[in-house]
Order: sequence, then C-alpha cells, then structure tokens
Amino acid sequence: EKTGLKEFLRTTKQSFDLSVKTQYKKNKDKHSIPIPLDAFYVFINHNINSFIRQFENGRQKALVFVTNVYNETKNKFDQHKAEKSLDKQPRIFQIPGYSIPVLNIEVSPFTVKMLPFGYVIPEEISTPSFTIWDSDLYVPSYTLALPSLELPVLSIPTTPLKFSLPECKMLSNSQNILIPALGNITYDFSFKSSVITLNTNVGLYNQSDIVAHFLTSSSSVVESLQYKLEGTSSLTRKRGLKLATALSLSND
Repeated sequence: EKTGLKEFLRTTKQSFDLSVKTQYKKNKDKHSIPIPLDAFYVFINHNINSFIRQFENGRQKALVFVTNVYNETKNKFDQHKAEKSLDKQPRIFQIPGYSIPVLNIEVSPFTVKMLPFGYVIPEEISTPSFTIWDSDLYVPSYTLALPSLELPVLSIPTTPLKFSLPECKMLSNSQNILIPALGNITYDFSFKSSVITLNTNVGLYNQSDIVAHFLTSSSSVVESLQYKLEGTSSLTRKRGLKLATALSLSND
C-alpha cells in the first residue's frame, strides 16, 4: 500500500510470462581470401639445393666430431687398462668350503678372479662342487671365463650418404580460403504481467547491405511506463562504405 501498488494489484497472487528466443539463419554466401602460394613454392624450390648442401656439411661435421671423441675415449680406456694390467696383478678372491648339516650337503671352496683394473667385473669364476652325503649325487666344479671388455673402432664412411628432398609442386586445388559469410541473427524478448507488458526485438541482417534493427515497446497500467523505441542502422557496401542510422521514440 505504501508503494502505491494497491491501485492496480487486484489480488495477492501475481503471475507473469517470460519468453526469450534467439535464432540464427545461415548465409549461403562465402568470402574468398587468396593465398599467395606461388611465391612460396618458388622460394622453396630455389633454396632447396642450398639447404641440402648445408645439411650434408653439418651432418659430416657432426659425424667426424662424434667419431673422434669416441676413438679418443677408447684409446684412453685401452691405455688405462694396459697400465693397470702391468702395475697390478689380477686379484683372486677365494671363498672357503662349508657344509650344510640339515641337508647333508658339502660345498667345496671356489674362487673369483677379478680384472686388475676394476673391482666390479670378474674375469674368471670357478663354481663350487656339491656333494650330498650318503648318496651318489655329485655336482662338479666349473670354470666360467668372461670375455674381456673391448670397445670397437668407429670409422667414418668414405662415401657419404646422399640426402635429397623431393621437388615441391603447386597443388591444382583452389588457392583460396573460403570463409562463410555472417548470417541473420534475431533475438526476441517478451515479458507479460498484470502490471506491464514488455516486448523487445533485435536483429542483425546480412544481405546486400548489413542492417541492424532494434524495436522495444511496453504497455502498462502506468502511463509513464508506456513507450515505443525503434532504431535502424544500415551499412551500404556497393559504392564505398556508407552508414545510415535512424532512431525514433514515442510515449503513448
């Protein structure tokens, strides 16, 4: 009552209708953007031989560098191995024999011969022999000799590998990018109640000209809320760009 709504609110329960609609209509027209592929293919074909020569030179230098580093490392390793072999005798670790009473197994002593220049890689291993008491089962001892660690020699091939790239040919397909043109977009808004009815329509139309249209109107029990606002803006592209705008407002 204090807000003045008593005069047009007849009941305590009020209802309203709200409607929103957006629609897009596809345009069949397309914009064509040319791509200058001719100059690109000419540039590639003119510089492909230079690229191949630079690639082969770089590959040969990299191969020589890797081979020299590897052979130098191999020579140092062989020299270190020879010096250690002369200065030190091979180390032999002997593990004594033992017996397993519960299983009645007797294990003979066995030895492990290490390389003179390392403690990790063995040169020769003598496995123990196994004897089971009160039986004829006997496993003899074996000697396992591991091959010595030798690095192979790398050599640069006398005939370098040939590298070639195919010639780039221009495609026969269209050299344009097709972009779909903007279609028509419309937006409708409607609000209805016992107090006021509001309708709004907005549209963007892309035809021969680009036209934007705006229309909103309302009807209400309050006279000050009744109005009609309409606006139109068009962009002409036939003879240059021309923009025209019209706007009207009425209060019934």
